[in-house]
Amino acid sequence: MKGYIHSIETFGTVDGPGVRYVVFTQGCPMRCKYCHNPDTWFSDKGQWTTSDELLAKAMRYKSYWKADGGITVSGGEPLLQIDFVIEFFKCPNNTFHKISVHCFVGVLRILFDSGIIHLIENLLRTACKLFVFCKTFNG
Repeated sequence: MKGYIHSIETFGTVDGPGVRYVVFTQGCPMRCKYCHNPDTWFSDKGQWTTSDELLAKAMRYKSYWKADGGITVSGGEPLLQIDFVIEFFKCPNNTFHKISVHCFVGVLRILFDSGIIHLIENLLRTACKLFVFCKTFNG
């Protein structure tokens, strides 16, 4: 399976515990006023890659992660590509399981309302941590 990836940060220190390999997915419907990554909004941009290719790139940096670090999938909104994210976590070559996901509560609600809760359950079985962000909108 393939997904759209906006960019990679190989030595992230603010997107989870320890040193993180941060994958920024492409696409987000929220349009938050003070978004840190507005260039990730549009789904048809970004680099098209497979989960195996992405994991192979990430594993080159494993020695920097030590005991606390790992991989974070952020965005954009990673849950818009939930099948890709789940497959990335379940890659046969993934022997490192300290993976976390950053997502927005609004998109989680969309997935719950769509009746595809089984995807959220699969994600929770594979992710080490799930960071859910609640944002308040005025007007």
